[in-house]
Amino acid sequence: MDNRTRRILKYVPVFLVSVNMIFPLVPPCISAEKIPTKVIVRVVSKDSKVIGSGVGGALVRIKNFETGEILAQGKQEGGTGDTERIMVRPRRRGEMVYGTSGAAFFQAEILLDRPTQVEIYTEAPLAYPHAIQKGSKTVTLIPGKHILGEGVMIELDGLIVHILNPSPKENLKRGEGVLVRAEVRML
Repeated sequence: MDNRTRRILKYVPVFLVSVNMIFPLVPPCISAEKIPTKVIVRVVSKDSKVIGSGVGGALVRIKNFETGEILAQGKQEGGTGDTERIMVRPRRRGEMVYGTSGAAFFQAEILLDRPTQVEIYTEAPLAYPHAIQKGSKTVTLIPGKHILGEGVMIELDGLIVHILNPSPKENLKRGEGVLVRAEVRML
């Protein structure tokens, strides 16, 4: 190695340290233009089907994780999906399972000017307030990179339990047997 190369190489570490100290101070390049970004959310019952309109659907809210600003909200409505595909057939990686014709979903179009971490919150079934389950998921949305197809899946645990007998107004006597009848169904 000649003297000139040695002199240049001697200053390389100083240059790299300087760049690393200055780089965090430079604001990132942010486009002034907001880009529409589509997101599909599907709320499903654990090990079961899509939560559909038959049980009141699901509330979906998408908010900016950092600022708390609500970017979109609405109701998931539609059918429960293809029973054969969801409940019977073995699944292959990447195969469309829930995103079939008529299956319930919520779709939002959010204007973004930078990658944004969002929290997607949901609660369901809306027609059965006593059985409400809540869930959320945090994802990073990239401007213009749509999340369609299956979408963002949020799985809720639980069942809808409707007690038929005894009625809530019926007085029960201590020590007597009680026949309990209930209707139990998936979210």
